Formats: sequence, structure tokens, C-alpha cells
Amino acid sequence: MRDKLIKEKPSTPSLKDKNSFLRYARYFWRDIFLIAVFFASMWVMELLNRPFGIVRDLSIPFDQVIPLWPWTVVIYMTWAPLIIALAFVFFLYDRHLMRRYLITMGIGQLLANLTFPFFQTAIPRPYEQVFSGTDLFTKMLAVVYRVDNHYCGFPSIHVINCVITMVMIWSFREAKTWVKLLVTIYFGIIAITTVTTKQHVVLDIPGGVVYAFIAMPLAIPLIRLYEKKVLPESSL
Repeated sequence: MRDKLIKEKPSTPSLKDKNSFLRYARYFWRDIFLIAVFFASMWVMELLNRPFGIVRDLSIPFDQVIPLWPWTVVIYMTWAPLIIALAFVFFLYDRHLMRRYLITMGIGQLLANLTFPFFQTAIPRPYEQVFSGTDLFTKMLAVVYRVDNHYCGFPSIHVINCVITMVMIWSFREAKTWVKLLVTIYFGIIAITTVTTKQHVVLDIPGGVVYAFIAMPLAIPLIRLYEKKVLPESSL
């Protein structure tokens, strides 16, 4: 009887019911693997985040007008945890949307990673101001500067994934309109923090927007292939 329950397609589990959740995760292990592969792929950029050949500076006069707001690093750093949370929610309630979400962001990141070695940019950072800061937020930003190099600016992967999130959330039927608006606004703010933390320059933002909208149609055939060839027929 137990084996029969495992083989049957489980309904959306209750997080309070450990057995139903584990059975659900075991049945949809391929989607869990997709989540793991996506987040592992996010680290590929770090292998490329070093100077290759000509290093360009895409700063424009408007970049000098934008102030450094160290406190916005808190919002900037919520990017990855929120993507993880959304992917998990989609996994529970709309697995097709989760696949669209992760595969589209994966394509966007791949396009960016293919760009970086051939179009390297250096992001001017106020190192002296940040490393001499004594408040908590400036110290947090200093840690970001130390662990994250500044040669993969254009396009901004932060912005690519933010734009894709802002689009995908409107396909999530289970979410109320105010939730969709909140996610859209918040991820828009995250995109803005890329310049208020001086992690990017202004032109990196439209670059990220363009790459996001290129990734969306490119991801469609891969999503279809994944669902047709990889997933068990009963999970569609």
C-alpha cells in the first residue's frame, strides 16, 4: 500500500504533514534537481569575474549624480533568498511556472556569461569611502566588495533575474493581485539598488532588461523539451 501511494501523483502537500511533503518531493525529484542545478549555475559568473583583454568603463555622467546609499545593500542582498523562496512556492503550487521561471533565468544568465569574456567592464567603486566606513551597513557593503569582484557588470544578472521575476509573478494564479504588485515593486527596487550600492553602473540596468526579454522566448523550446523528455508523463 505504501509503495502504491508513493507511485501515485501526490496532491499539493501540507507543510505540517512531513510524510506528504516527503512523498511529494520524492515524486517530483527532477524538479528539485532543476532547482539545485539552477542555483549552482549562479556561481559560474564568479569564474568569469576577472579581467579578460580590454576592460571597459561604461560609466556615464548620471552615474556621478547617483549617491552611494550603503543601507540599500540589505535590499540588494535579499535578491537570491527571495528567488529561492519563490522557486519553492512555485514548486509546491505551480511546477510548470517554476520550470519556466528557473529555465528562463538560466538562459538569461547563460547569455550574460557568454558576454562577459568578450565585453568585460570594470565598475568604478568608492573603495576608500566604503572601507573606511564604521556603520553597520557600510561594513556589510565592504564585505560584498571583498567577496564579489567588479568585472561582470554588463549586463547585470541581478537585473536579468529581477525582470524575469517581475514578469513571471503575474502568471502565478494562486497569488493575489496585491502580492503580485508587491513582488513587482520590490524586485524593481532591488534592480535600482544595483547602482545605489555601486555594484553596477546605470547602463548595466537596461542591458539586463534587454537580456531578460531575449531570454524569455529563447527559453520556450527548452521548457517544452524538458517537460516532454525529462519529466514522467504523469507529472505534466
